[in-house]
Amino acid sequence: MKYYITLCFCLLVGNLYALDPVKLTKNTKEVLVSSDYMQILDDSTGMLNIDSITSVAYEKRFFYHSKDVVPRIRDKRTTYWLKIKIEGAKSSNKSWVLEVLDLHINHIQVYVKVGDRIIDLGKSGYYHAFRNRSLPHKNFVYQLPDEDDLVYYLRVKSDGFNPFLFKLRSNDFFIGYSLSEYYILGVYYGIMLIMAIYNMMLYMYIRDKMYLYYVTYVLSCVLISFSEDGLGFQFLWSGYPEFNIFIENFTNCLFLIFFTVYAKTFLNFQTYLPKLDKSLNYLLVIISIVFIVSSFSVLPFYTSNMHIYIILLPFMIIYVGAVKIYLNKEKAFTRFFLLGYSFTMIGIMFVVVRVNGLVIDKILYVYSLNIGLLIEVVFFSLALAYRLRVIKNEKELAQAKVINQLQENEKIITQKVIERTEEIARQKNIIESKNAELTEANHTLQEQSEEIRRMNELLDSENQELKGSVKELTKARVLMKDVDFSEFSEIFPDDDSCYAYLAKLKWPDKRFTCIKCGNDKYAVGQGHYARRCSKCGYNESCTVNTIFHRSHIPIQKAFFMVFLVYANNENITSAELSKILSLRQSTCWKFSKKILEKIKNIKATSEPDHTDGWTRVIVDSLPRKPGT
Repeated sequence: MKYYITLCFCLLVGNLYALDPVKLTKNTKEVLVSSDYMQILDDSTGMLNIDSITSVAYEKRFFYHSKDVVPRIRDKRTTYWLKIKIEGAKSSNKSWVLEVLDLHINHIQVYVKVGDRIIDLGKSGYYHAFRNRSLPHKNFVYQLPDEDDLVYYLRVKSDGFNPFLFKLRSNDFFIGYSLSEYYILGVYYGIMLIMAIYNMMLYMYIRDKMYLYYVTYVLSCVLISFSEDGLGFQFLWSGYPEFNIFIENFTNCLFLIFFTVYAKTFLNFQTYLPKLDKSLNYLLVIISIVFIVSSFSVLPFYTSNMHIYIILLPFMIIYVGAVKIYLNKEKAFTRFFLLGYSFTMIGIMFVVVRVNGLVIDKILYVYSLNIGLLIEVVFFSLALAYRLRVIKNEKELAQAKVINQLQENEKIITQKVIERTEEIARQKNIIESKNAELTEANHTLQEQSEEIRRMNELLDSENQELKGSVKELTKARVLMKDVDFSEFSEIFPDDDSCYAYLAKLKWPDKRFTCIKCGNDKYAVGQGHYARRCSKCGYNESCTVNTIFHRSHIPIQKAFFMVFLVYANNENITSAELSKILSLRQSTCWKFSKKILEKIKNIKATSEPDHTDGWTRVIVDSLPRKPGT
């Protein structure tokens, strides 16, 4: 009898500590690892390692957690070890993965026992770099070895009440499920991005701040969605897990601020509910301070999940205010706002449920916030469009009233115009009688004026002919019978031709006599056609001992001025020279004075010699050819 009791006790104890395995078959696609297939060990010190856990002493300390279908973390200070047995992975002729569905677990380390070997699959988690994950997926996914008997040990530590929600999925099912999941999320973010871009374009066109607030709100929805579904960590800041901490601490605050600002502006709280508007402003400041302070220090009254409940307070206030405005002011576009707002509230309620550890293994529950935000954004966009239409209709109605008033004013003005027109007509008759008298007098004056005009035209014609004759005579005299500057330029087209002609006059037949030492040998000097004495080195310019020496007038125009003064027998004025040469009159006067003095000296010292012409005016001492 004693032996029988002992045997029953041993069997009972063996069943107590025995762990039921998860059995995989060919027909299995996925299996939820519920509390029936999971044993848990609490490590309050956090010092246990895999060697300790797999020892005989600790194997008996694992226990079932049968209260919930999916157990969860109940003490955030405790480290949890989970034990899961899996059978049939190899015999099912399929490849399998173990997926940890809660991506917000801070630290998770996975070991698998295959026979007597223990394989470390690495450390991962929300606070670890994304590259540490064995498979690049937004959740924690581990490939099962191709063995029939497997024992998994998972070390879990987190700051929230995260559920131990694990699933075993065949590779084929996992790939199809993941692709569908990523595709739907892509559509979600695509719609959000389109809404943001569309309303940003409306803001740039209409310049209504409402659309800018809406864009910031949509972007905050995208940011909070990135935090909830893990796509932000996978694709945007995978190498910076510390940014997840920032997201957790500040995303909700940013979402609350942007939504509140948008909602207050859209519902026009400042006009309809001014007291509530001020209260919301103060509440936003207080909540922002609490969020910031709690992120960098520990507040005795503040817990990590309290921010969810803090967010609900302004949301409820805005909801009540929107209902009140809809009932009292009968703003039709408020209906769209309330409909979209209701879906967001439902999504936030599901987040509150998740944060408190209540697990529902349904896809709508997992993505309830995304669905709520998407529907809300669409309804808010419709509300904006309807609001714009209402404003447009009100504006058109106001314009119609203004037009009616303008038409009434037009009738009054028309009557006044008629009265004034009659008065003007009477005055016009008086003026016409006076004008008739003036017309007769003007007719006489016009006849006299016409006679004077004809005489003036005759005088003008004769005067023009006289001026033309004088001008032609003067021009022929000045320019030596139609020699103008353009024709003169054909002989001397540029300054270089003038310098060449001047050098030829000074040194005919290339004869040279140094004015310093009398030497007749020379070399090419510095300057236009200059000559340097080979004996004393004196550099003689071609303008030395000429009328152009130290003249600042362009040599071509100076040549023409000498020609004009000489050809016109000294009877051309500086004003005429200025007009012909396009030079200042003072410049023409100075140089013409120099020319006249030179001509006067020539006449006083020698007999006129018309064979040399104007060249005697140019060069001080004109060399003579041999034999002359």
